[in-house]
Amino acid sequence: MTKPLRSLVAGCATAVSVGAFLLVAAGSAAANTERDGYLETSEFGLYYNSNSGGCVFDLMSSDWNFYNDLFKGPEGCAGMNRVTNDDTASYRNRDTYTWKVGTDPNLGGYIGSLPPGYVGNASANFKNRITSATFLD
Repeated sequence: MTKPLRSLVAGCATAVSVGAFLLVAAGSAAANTERDGYLETSEFGLYYNSNSGGCVFDLMSSDWNFYNDLFKGPEGCAGMNRVTNDDTASYRNRDTYTWKVGTDPNLGGYIGSLPPGYVGNASANFKNRITSATFLD
């Protein structure tokens, strides 16, 4: 193999290695998984207990009916694997969008709005009654 060809091959191998490293680093940094029990940036979280306590149901997209959804989180958190429907005591909005919650499926019943950055306990109309949620563009 000639010297220029060896240099070209070595350069290509280095570029591929750097590119692969950057893809892996970007993939792990961008790993934001909804419904995994960990409230991350760009997510809206509904908590089992008041004051953002216990397990969380974390959303990045609308959910029109919580009947088949479960609270998740670190091992032993209060509410682990309980059905989310009608069992939420507090919420936190880490998204850049306003979220709406409803006490009935398809955002029916009482409807409340939670702006970006909002953290709080559910009022008497919403505590343990939330069944659906969506974000506003």
